[in-house]
Amino acid sequence: MVAQNHPQMPEQNTKTTRKERRLEILRERKRIKKAMRKMRTVTFDNDSVTEAGNFQFIEVFKELIDLEGILKNGFFLERRENTLYDAQELIDYLIDCAILGHTRFSHMDALKFDPGYLTVKEIGRFPDESTFRSFLEKLEWKHLIQLIAINKELLHRKASMEEKRLVWIDIDDTVITLFGEQEGAVNGYNPRYHGRPSYKARVAFIAGTGELLHMELNPGNTHGMKDFLSFVKEVEAMLPPQYIIEGIRADCGFADPEVMNYAEENGWSYIFKLPKKATVKKAISYLQQHPSFWETLAEKEEEIRFATEDDRWAAADIPIMLDKWTKARRCVIYREAHETEQTNKDQLTMMLTTYSFQAVITNTELKPLPLLRTYNQRANIENRIDEIKEGYTLEQNSMHSMMTNLLFSWIKVIAYNVVVWFKQAFLPESLQKCEVKTIRRGVLKVPGNIVGNGRYQHIRLAASPALEIIVKVILQKAKEFAKRMTPKIPMTEAA
Repeated sequence: MVAQNHPQMPEQNTKTTRKERRLEILRERKRIKKAMRKMRTVTFDNDSVTEAGNFQFIEVFKELIDLEGILKNGFFLERRENTLYDAQELIDYLIDCAILGHTRFSHMDALKFDPGYLTVKEIGRFPDESTFRSFLEKLEWKHLIQLIAINKELLHRKASMEEKRLVWIDIDDTVITLFGEQEGAVNGYNPRYHGRPSYKARVAFIAGTGELLHMELNPGNTHGMKDFLSFVKEVEAMLPPQYIIEGIRADCGFADPEVMNYAEENGWSYIFKLPKKATVKKAISYLQQHPSFWETLAEKEEEIRFATEDDRWAAADIPIMLDKWTKARRCVIYREAHETEQTNKDQLTMMLTTYSFQAVITNTELKPLPLLRTYNQRANIENRIDEIKEGYTLEQNSMHSMMTNLLFSWIKVIAYNVVVWFKQAFLPESLQKCEVKTIRRGVLKVPGNIVGNGRYQHIRLAASPALEIIVKVILQKAKEFAKRMTPKIPMTEAA
């Protein structure tokens, strides 16, 4: 089909003269020159700028809790004559790298060329990334024990400033996919990268406040219940005396009868989800054949009634005994109803009700609804695992030796607990539950200049009303925290 000109629209003459083309070229040249004149000269002589204008708050906090003293008293490595850095200094720098997000060795040089960071640390030089690599490769099993003890001492100091309290311990594991030929890498369950070798990290957190009590790194095919009782006992040993275990919670991979026996001997509560094995399936089948066992999940006790097929949520209480158990235990089975449409061959659509089930084993006397809510609070451990994997890059294990990767992971654990304490002690309440990525972006990693000398030294940041309010709160809470940390002279000595 050939396009034809409309009879009422005259043809436009697109031809331009040579003079017009020349003027157009001159205008374009002038525009490009004007744009290039806006290019500023770049120099590399600024000795006061920093990528993390508010890192000073982290450094002051570390001084107040005497992290340097904890490292010096808890970590020992023989130093050679030509060594520029103490082992304790290198661990401190690695903690800074983890807090600021420079956990890849190739990214650590960012702090080496950050004059503001060097000024805050009051140091003249920062190690090369090769120094960190060689340092970690020198460490042995005994140094792992020392790092675990340092983390324990850090938690004990934090707890010493608090009142005694009951705590729930949340335990879970997570897959750490590996992209290399790391030692101990084994193909195991991997929901994202099928067939990739991996580690499996097992972790234990204090519910609510989020302190990381213990962490271990295992080959990727390690089952959750392997040496689980030993892990629980190690967690118990890590706990400060001010924290008293009320109970432990874990997913279906950790329903270990030995741990349940140990919890019952110590007077702890436990809540575990049960895998739907043959005995559990038989119990569900039995309950479905006896509808009178199902109760609705009502808010008030007087409203509890027998559930009908129309109730979305229902629960049934039944004792159950699995293989290798020495006794029956209380099991609460939850039933959730789902409505689905099904069309038959005559195009007749019918509404069908299907059910999904989950089983929870416990020694508590909680009613089904509070029990479910208590167990579901365990779900927050998934957020904490994501934080240590992504925020502190626990999932990055680039060293060949599994022991070296484990040692570096424990340094990241210490950095995590430093930030947990820092958030609770220094930050406004609105930021205390934020992950470290948010803290970095909104508070710590704000570019600024350190200007002035001596007592007149200060940090200049860009105008930000929201950040200014946060900094004022930090300054006030830092003064209060320092006052609490200041030891008091006994009255007998003062007299």
